Amino acid sequence: MSNVTRQFKGIINYCLLVALMLIPGVVSAQLNTNGSFESSAVDTVSGTDVEGWVIELGGDADAVFQVVDDTVQEGSKALKVTLNAAGSNQWDIQIVADSIHVIPGKTYNYSIWAKSSASGSQVNFTIGNYSYSEYGAIRPANLTTEWKEFTTEFTVSDDQTIIRAPIHFSYAGNVGDTIYIDNLKIYNPDDFITPLVIEAESGEVGNEFDVLSEDSIEYVTIQTNTAAFNPGSKARIITYQVTFPDSGTYDLFVRLRAGSETYNDDSFFYGNGFGVKDSLTDSNWVTMNGMAAAGFNQPNDIVRDAGGLGSQVWKWVNVSRNGYSSGFSTSFFVPLDSLSQTFQIGGREDGLDIDKMVFGKSNLYFTVNNLDNGEPGSTSMPGPIWEGPPLASAQPKFVGNIYSAPQIQNFESYWNQVTPENAGKWGSVEGTRDVMNFSGLDAAYALAKDNDFPFHFHVLVWGAQQPGWINDLTAEEQLEEITEWFDTVAVRYPDIDYLEVANECLPTHNPPDGNNGRANYKEALGGNGESGWDWVLTAFRMAREKFPAGTKLMINDYGILGNTSSTAQYLGLIRLLQSEDLIDIIGVQGHAFSTTAPTVAMKRTLDSLATTGLPIQVTELDVDGPSDDIQLQDYQRIFPALYEHPGVMGITLWGWRPGLWRETAYLINNDGSERPALEWLRTYLDSVDVSVSIEDLDELPFEFELSNNYPNPFNPSTTIAFALPKNGKVRLSVYNVLGQEVAVVLNEQVNAGNHKVTFNGTALSSGLYFYKLVAGENVSVKKMMLLK
Repeated sequence: MSNVTRQFKGIINYCLLVALMLIPGVVSAQLNTNGSFESSAVDTVSGTDVEGWVIELGGDADAVFQVVDDTVQEGSKALKVTLNAAGSNQWDIQIVADSIHVIPGKTYNYSIWAKSSASGSQVNFTIGNYSYSEYGAIRPANLTTEWKEFTTEFTVSDDQTIIRAPIHFSYAGNVGDTIYIDNLKIYNPDDFITPLVIEAESGEVGNEFDVLSEDSIEYVTIQTNTAAFNPGSKARIITYQVTFPDSGTYDLFVRLRAGSETYNDDSFFYGNGFGVKDSLTDSNWVTMNGMAAAGFNQPNDIVRDAGGLGSQVWKWVNVSRNGYSSGFSTSFFVPLDSLSQTFQIGGREDGLDIDKMVFGKSNLYFTVNNLDNGEPGSTSMPGPIWEGPPLASAQPKFVGNIYSAPQIQNFESYWNQVTPENAGKWGSVEGTRDVMNFSGLDAAYALAKDNDFPFHFHVLVWGAQQPGWINDLTAEEQLEEITEWFDTVAVRYPDIDYLEVANECLPTHNPPDGNNGRANYKEALGGNGESGWDWVLTAFRMAREKFPAGTKLMINDYGILGNTSSTAQYLGLIRLLQSEDLIDIIGVQGHAFSTTAPTVAMKRTLDSLATTGLPIQVTELDVDGPSDDIQLQDYQRIFPALYEHPGVMGITLWGWRPGLWRETAYLINNDGSERPALEWLRTYLDSVDVSVSIEDLDELPFEFELSNNYPNPFNPSTTIAFALPKNGKVRLSVYNVLGQEVAVVLNEQVNAGNHKVTFNGTALSSGLYFYKLVAGENVSVKKMMLLK
């Protein structure tokens, strides 16, 4: 093809491109055509058979070009090049991405994926004009047998508006090899990070919606309510046809306003993925609720977490991440060969207004200002980001935090203990009788175990946030359900470090006594009884029986710190539990209303609790911060008084990002910057010298114990935990069903304490095995299953 012909063809293509860009909804950020070969039929190709490309062979070179569907990097097709003979020039075998429209002086990105049947194959990826001057090149690109991405950027350094991008294959070392090429993208980087904006009224609007306007804002609102978890009819659905600039995973952002009735005006639906959804099928829809307590509206706020704005204000919510959905949220994946998609939303509660929606790449950070103006997101969080290690990683005491959707971003960089905020409360798990939702609890448990953080289960028995249906049962039926609840948790989570058996037990707090809207199952557990606390004793007896010996049983309550009468009452209950060896750890909540007492009074409380010989955890610590200075001063007063007490084994903060129940206690701003109290906390934990001096009871067990391995069944590795009350020689061995020793995991002197070792069964076949721990005169054997 001559240069004149190429120029003429380029002009025709450019005119077509401009015409397409004038059609609403048809936009492409990718400048080259058919970079992933999706528009071509599977076949052997040559010349101009492949749309957007030109195949050229020169001299004595010989190669076969094929569009294939059996070896692809993304999408459903790729290019396969088999080299039979090389020419004298590297470009004697080439395929050229043709007629690429650019702007002189602008810088573009180039990305392509390639692999070869043999390591060491080489190709040249080049970009230049039709006079063979290059703007950029990757020469040579060394291929491997795995797909590998090659990237560069280039600037159009002359006045050309139509350019080309040849790929050269003609290396002698490539003869006999097969090379695959896929997913070439030449693009303006700004186009790939610019969100896709959809005005709410621009779709096919169901007739139960109103389209209204106010202060130049046009928005939609549903006219009627439903309590269901689906829209219920097509009249309550809006359908949009959208075309994305690029493939990949996108978050959905919605600009909305909850009405004056707050939580009765704050829910809607969106489709669970793309496509037309059945209006009556719950699983087709994500129910977004709680919008009255979500979102951001300050220009520099990053719309990534849940946020915490109230009602009657326009705000942006990232509904793919905010955690207020019923059961799950979802991001959206756009395939390379399906950039045009159908998307739907549905009405649920009247009073919720929706202005517009935005799809933004999930790996990008978008501010309110970006979303308002349809501007590109950022590839990294503005400002410095703490990447770890956790703040208390060098200390003998943990500093943990809560797991909930608004609080988990970058969690493992800051904190080293995990407590589910709401996901472990019985009412959250089993809101409908015999229908259990463990998704949030599973995620919290996995976060702890994946990072080797202690896991604190919150909570088995409590008067608040319990299943509403429990109140309608007889005492006998209630006890059956409580037993089932305990059994289910014990089986599903075998490696709980700290088990909060009962929370807020004091009579005027939140026992399950049926008063003030609380659950009423106290009598099912024995009521007050002769001890005055029989219901608590029963709960702890059940927990001690059902959970592994390595699980430490906790009690927890508020209003204890600095309150002598509450402390005395709490101590009486704790000593009663101790008399039956039912408790291992004392929890005292540290909410802001509990830490207003002088530090000397709080220390006296901790001194009193420490007389039990039990380690203490400060749970649920939040320090209000109506201003940065006030929060910093209170942290500097409160935290050392609690953390440095020798009886305290660790502190758990009750959140650290916006969206907390105590609205001003957050430690990181919406724009990602740290508040001064968090900066101080890092410095303090780097330098303070603390110890747990009550004989390190949590670290020094009272008796020999071999725990169940986790996970079980396993493949190929599992963790085996054991406890030693004193130093000694330990041998941990694995045996097959024939009694033959097949592995020695440990055979050495081990200090007293709690220990975990990893057993790798890669060398073994699937089947049942036994592991045996011998420490002095103590011997224990347990089963485990290897499934490959």
